[in-house]
Amino acid sequence: MHQLFSLRQVEVFKAVIEHGTATRAAEALNISQPAISKLLFKFEQETKLTLFERTSGRLIPTQQGMRLYEEI
Repeated sequence: MHQLFSLRQVEVFKAVIEHGTATRAAEALNISQPAISKLLFKFEQETKLTLFERTSGRLIPTQQGMRLYEEI
């Protein structure tokens, strides 16, 4: 079976949910905030899920995003 996404993308998604912001997730994972945004964007494209609403520069988890987080 071909995997569409990487473990790193899952790790980034989980960190954003748990730390509340992409900036804090980046600090926790020791990577840049733009790298977080890029990985999340690709993760959403590859899974065809809308995991976050982007409002005023903030990432707000969607219902789909929270369901996925619960599964992870």
